[in-house]
Amino acid sequence: MGNPITTASLYAGEAGAYLGAAAKSGKTLADGQITILEGIKYKKTLTIVSSASIIADADCDFSDGTLTLTDRVLEPTDKKLNLSLCATDLEQDWQAAQMKAGANNSNMGADFAAFMMDYLGAQIGENIETQIWTDTKTNLLADGTVVDVVGVALNQTTIIAEMQKVYDAIPANVWGKDDLRIYAGTNAIRFYIAAMSELGYMNAYYAGDVPLLFEGVEVVHAPGLAVDTMVAAQVSNLYWGTDLQSDATSFKVLDQRDTTGANEIRIAANFSSGVQHGVGADIVLYKR
Repeated sequence: MGNPITTASLYAGEAGAYLGAAAKSGKTLADGQITILEGIKYKKTLTIVSSASIIADADCDFSDGTLTLTDRVLEPTDKKLNLSLCATDLEQDWQAAQMKAGANNSNMGADFAAFMMDYLGAQIGENIETQIWTDTKTNLLADGTVVDVVGVALNQTTIIAEMQKVYDAIPANVWGKDDLRIYAGTNAIRFYIAAMSELGYMNAYYAGDVPLLFEGVEVVHAPGLAVDTMVAAQVSNLYWGTDLQSDATSFKVLDQRDTTGANEIRIAANFSSGVQHGVGADIVLYKR
């Protein structure tokens, strides 16, 4: 029998720290392109304040202005990851990975658990990235007040004109805000970079850490967006919520050979994740 794999269990705060890093490894979260709200046990009410003109010329009368308060609810959904994997296959893959890394490790205990958690953490991050932009239960774009722009099948030739449509649809009260972004799906961002490169502008607009821009608005890659989809919004108008410190948050790698005798490794993770937006009318959605 091979070296036993040490059981690794993370609970509450420890699991929260690990799963927090895993969840936020998705690009939108990792790049800080959405507002993060933590510590949501069940749900959180977001109060949106709006008003008509409340500033007037001074006189002797008291003219009562009006503020409109609108509530939106961010209610994270409980998530789980359950896997049952053949221990023999995993040991072979682990040994190969260790050899490629130049390590000669005969002890597959805690290191193996860490290896699996790092790998699955990336899967969690990708899942949440997709949830942020497309999940039907918490889709932040499922709002009739969002500014819709009819899209086409994008390509390198059409991308600049189509992104111009997104830019032109940005509401006047949002335009010019420091945290305004154009979020582009993978094919859109690739076509835009290729088009800018062909025009010879890449040195000016996409040099290393210099942000990619369109008419002065930062363009960011959001892999969770569907094909031929773009969104213009403020970072401060998009929210992702979770409770990573609750008792329901855990991450376990369990060696069943030490308990049931089955030649398998079981992996279980539990956490919560949800998305919401503030003012729908301040968001532009481009899609086919």
